[in-house]
Amino acid sequence: MLKKVIINNICSIKTCELDFKKGNYQFLDDNTVGDVVNPIALYGHNGSGKTSVFNAMASLINFMVEPAEFLAPFLVNNFSVEEYNNSKEHNESKITGSIELFFSLDDIDFDYYIETSLRGYISKEFLKKENDLVINRDKEKYYYNSKYYSFDNMSFLVPAIRKLASSEINDETIQKCFSFISSFTFVNLPFINRGAFVSSKMFKNMSINELLVNYSDEVKEILKNYNEFPIYTIKKKDSLNSGNTPGAGFSLVIEGEGFKGELPFVMISAGMRNQSVLLSILLSMPKNGVLFVDELEQALHPSALASFLKVVKEKKIQLVFSSHNTYILQLLRPDQVYFAKWYNGFSRYARLSKIYPNIREINNMEKMYLSSVFDESIKNA
Repeated sequence: MLKKVIINNICSIKTCELDFKKGNYQFLDDNTVGDVVNPIALYGHNGSGKTSVFNAMASLINFMVEPAEFLAPFLVNNFSVEEYNNSKEHNESKITGSIELFFSLDDIDFDYYIETSLRGYISKEFLKKENDLVINRDKEKYYYNSKYYSFDNMSFLVPAIRKLASSEINDETIQKCFSFISSFTFVNLPFINRGAFVSSKMFKNMSINELLVNYSDEVKEILKNYNEFPIYTIKKKDSLNSGNTPGAGFSLVIEGEGFKGELPFVMISAGMRNQSVLLSILLSMPKNGVLFVDELEQALHPSALASFLKVVKEKKIQLVFSSHNTYILQLLRPDQVYFAKWYNGFSRYARLSKIYPNIREINNMEKMYLSSVFDESIKNA
């Protein structure tokens, strides 16, 4: 299980810590798995820094799955870069961005850290197992198994954990940790119509329509348990349309009480498509995989959101999402909610259970949030 994520100096972020450890609440216990809560929700006004968190995680995924020639350093906060350029001291930390993951596999705790410099290399990287160093990297050199190794110029942005996992050493610890991190999946729902909206190892060689067809029957069975949601399957036509219209070779089969009809795939509603995408991705992920979704509510009715969150729990997938739909707050505990706020060039992040600890089960978090009850606490966090 992923237990904590710390992001530093990436996009609008100065420091963001997402802690999954559950707080001392005695309600909604089905939102907990062991000592962590699931899912984690991120709220905030437009421009507050929600998407920055997901862009950072997408970059981390890319480090694990993209070819070396396509890798780029974390996008460092521009105001930090200005501080670096305008300072005589030239503090290198101003032009580096980093992500640290704390997770547990088979009851063993791990700590993975990766830091990149705008100069075009990984400036620091380590993997710890129960606080003991497994990998330790400093720029182009890394230490593993009592030896130092060097990267060539073309591999300065290839993580050491990735290089070792793909080598012939067959180190079980490294293989398990790399497999866990590289299984992370990010879905950018607002960009679903622009092609590249998924960052994941599992979908690199598969079109989204092929994915929907592959999991269509399973998705249909899940949708039967939704409230007021169309029941349908997506299938590939036997003979492809020669046109270039997106989805021309696919069709939508809708079923109802005493009714079954087929429509061109282009007639699928945005909500139906988005839910099919999310469910198909969910079904393809390994147990205890981690899914990051920006703007989960895109074109989805509140009842569909509630049903999707139930499926997330059933499939034992960890979910981190952002949303503007405040209805979801009624389904969460205070230790599952984070708020983002932009202030003087940087985004700040506050956990509701920490800044406003006196919330009880009888309190309506949605009404409190919409009434700006938390604003002062978020500002001072």
